[in-house]
Amino acid sequence: MTKYGFRTGGRGQIWTITAVVGLVVVLEGNDSSRGLPQGPAAQGRPTLTIPYLSNTTRPADLDFTAAQCDQVQNGEMMTCRFRQVFLTTSSVDPTSCVITTNGYERMFRRETSTRWVSHSVPSGDCGVVETTTLEDGGGTRWMMTIRTAATLRLDRPECLAASRELEAYDWRNMKRKLPCTSIQPGAIER
Repeated sequence: MTKYGFRTGGRGQIWTITAVVGLVVVLEGNDSSRGLPQGPAAQGRPTLTIPYLSNTTRPADLDFTAAQCDQVQNGEMMTCRFRQVFLTTSSVDPTSCVITTNGYERMFRRETSTRWVSHSVPSGDCGVVETTTLEDGGGTRWMMTIRTAATLRLDRPECLAASRELEAYDWRNMKRKLPCTSIQPGAIER
C-alpha cells in the first residue's frame, strides 16, 4: 500500500490518497491542526458532503471528484470546496500511471429543492463562462455537469473552440480498469 499525503491551503486539512495494487483510491480529509471544528462548520452552518463523483462523459478516464459544501443565506446559497483526483498514463513509461490532484471552490445558488447552479464570471477575450450544476438524487447519488461556453467574439474560431461539450459526473460506475501496473505521484495541488 502506498500513501501520498498533502496539505491543502488555508484550513490545515490534510488529504491522504491511498493506492493499493489494483488501485483503490480513498480520499480522507482530517483536520490536523487542533482536532476542533474550524471554518463554517464551527459557526453552525449546515455542511453538505458530496462523497464521490466519477467522470461519465469519458468513462475510460480515471477522473474522480468529491466536495464539502457549506450552506449560507437560509440554505439558498452554498460554497463547495472540491477535491479532484485523476490518473493518466505516464508519457515516459506506459506501464505506469501518474496520480494528480486538483482543488477548487465554487459558489452555488439553489434553483430547486434538488438543483444547485454556479456560473463563473466571463474570462478572457472570448468571455468564457463555466456553468456547473449539481443535482441531488438523494443520499450519495449526486450528479454534476459542467458546461463551458464563450459569450463574446463568437465569429472568431478560437472563441467557438472555447465552447466545449457538456462534461458529466455521477455516483455510478466508480470502479474503473487500470491502464497501468504501477503508480507514481504527479502534480499534487497545494
